[in-house]
Amino acid sequence: MGNINSLRKFEYRPCRLATGFNVDFVAEGEAIHGVCKDVSDAGIRAEFDGSVTVGSSGLLILRHPTGILKLVARVAYCEKYQVGLEFLLDTPSERRMTSDFIAAISTTLTIVDL
Repeated sequence: MGNINSLRKFEYRPCRLATGFNVDFVAEGEAIHGVCKDVSDAGIRAEFDGSVTVGSSGLLILRHPTGILKLVARVAYCEKYQVGLEFLLDTPSERRMTSDFIAAISTTLTIVDL
């Protein structure tokens, strides 16, 4: 039996939509380009060309063929080549805009359980 301290705490995660469009993360004046691997109303998982720091915040630009969404996000985790970014949505308008964006791209995407 393994060490109980090595187990990850259970956290509910909303369903994610598998995808593959370009994103940019701009933090501290530096833009890092990447590819969004999956998206939900809470955030994205992506692979970036450069390195990012857990806890850093910045402007996240989602560049899907159906449109572009710009919002503030925070780096929640970095694991191997995967980076999780959490959307920092302050207003109902931002939440609605994000939900509408995801709904617009979801018609061609597949729900995955990660």
